[in-house]
Amino acid sequence: MTQFLSIHQKNPEKRHIKTATEILDSGGIILAPSETGYCFIGDASRESTHTRFLQLRPGHPKNKPFSLLCRNISQVSQMANLSTQIFRIATRVWPGPYTFILQCNKNTPKIAAGPKRKTVGIRISSHPVLINILEEFKNPLLITSVTDEDELIAQDYFSEENQHDSWWINVIEICKQMTHGKVDLALENDEVVPIHVSAVIDFSGNEPVVVRDGGWDLEILGIG
Repeated sequence: MTQFLSIHQKNPEKRHIKTATEILDSGGIILAPSETGYCFIGDASRESTHTRFLQLRPGHPKNKPFSLLCRNISQVSQMANLSTQIFRIATRVWPGPYTFILQCNKNTPKIAAGPKRKTVGIRISSHPVLINILEEFKNPLLITSVTDEDELIAQDYFSEENQHDSWWINVIEICKQMTHGKVDLALENDEVVPIHVSAVIDFSGNEPVVVRDGGWDLEILGIG
């Protein structure tokens, strides 16, 4: 059965953060707010996290990896290869809604690595709830949005007329529609959490490539 907690966005209650990290430490899955909408998070070091994510997102391609959520750039450098050029760009956009596809290293969690374990998608969140959870939990998390861009487009979500009526912005409705008790904790934000997909930039090749702009500022990247 899913436990529900209402959490303050700007000043998350420490007791709720502690509850969240204890659940993550035991292998649990959490529904939490982020700057790109509600998402599922779990311990990236556990195979069971990947299995449970696929149960929550049955339409997600099994060979498409989920992203890694790190606490800071130092932790990113431990999980993937981070060149001086990428580091400089990262300091301009992180924390924020930008996912970097980087080359894996020996420390990259297996369940977050792409085909043949060559690449991994990583982001650092700017949302206070996730920031506090990561500060307490210490280890990287696996993360996936409750839905993907194709589903949003199909539902015409990006039309301003539809954004406030969608079940994707309401914790209770998300749990009714898709989790069916498969998450251990649902953190309900005290403010509206609209869905706005992250920008995805592939740094694994010779030149960076914008895979998805997400509607965010790309000039800040300085790669054009």
